[in-house]
Amino acid sequence: MDCAFSFYSHSRETHSIENKTLTLRSCVGLTPFKREMKMRFLGRTCLIVLSLLPAVSTQRDAWTVVGSDQPIIADPGDDVILPCHISSRVSAVDMEVRWFRDAFEKPVHLYSFQKNILGTQDRAYQGRTALPPLALQTGDLSLHLRHLRPSDRGIYTCLADDGSQYEEGQTEVIVAALGTQPSISMDSTQGEQTRLVCRSEGWSPEPEVIWRDRDGNDVTSLSNTTVLSDSQGFLSVSSYIRIKQQSNVFSCLVRSKTPKPDWESKLHISSEYHIFVD
Repeated sequence: MDCAFSFYSHSRETHSIENKTLTLRSCVGLTPFKREMKMRFLGRTCLIVLSLLPAVSTQRDAWTVVGSDQPIIADPGDDVILPCHISSRVSAVDMEVRWFRDAFEKPVHLYSFQKNILGTQDRAYQGRTALPPLALQTGDLSLHLRHLRPSDRGIYTCLADDGSQYEEGQTEVIVAALGTQPSISMDSTQGEQTRLVCRSEGWSPEPEVIWRDRDGNDVTSLSNTTVLSDSQGFLSVSSYIRIKQQSNVFSCLVRSKTPKPDWESKLHISSEYHIFVD
């Protein structure tokens, strides 16, 4: 008489469970006790093997997407590459690769079904992005962005989807533009206290404005600053501080938040309100 026992296996392709029966010819001729012991041993062996299979499959297929831990700093007009790759260098040719910044549904660049999808691309990026096909074969998802604009600054998300899982990474872009040297003027309206106004334009990102008096004391807390953006994304700053009717010297420092030079202007005010600008 043959020995038989049943086990269940999971089919990954059909997502179904099949009942399979193993027939063990080697059990013929054994006593009932020995036949039962052999059945228990083989059952445990089969159970251990089946239990290990999902873990092995998971380790083999696991992958993540890695962006850049350092910001990409460039000047307006530059061509840049936003780094992103699949950790295990799995091919992304058959995946969906989506780069987006502000909105998932308005991609900076979308690659799907082995081609670039341009219908939903953010209009601000049309004609300026690319994903090299050869790079996708080695899991390189880096985005090529041409003719950088101040309005391109921000955090970009790189998402890869193979149909069964998706992963994402991020890369920050900083567009660094040094604005004009600050100009200081005096603004006096009848019935209001006289104030000094410091203006500078053409910045990216938003700069820091610092006011100092004749003794070098920081009086920025007494000032008010506004920032406006033009159609190209460049920023203009305007800052004013109220002054008393006495001789003094004020300086206005406009400082970039990226590794760029600072601009500083000074205004000498005599007791007769004669103005001298350095």
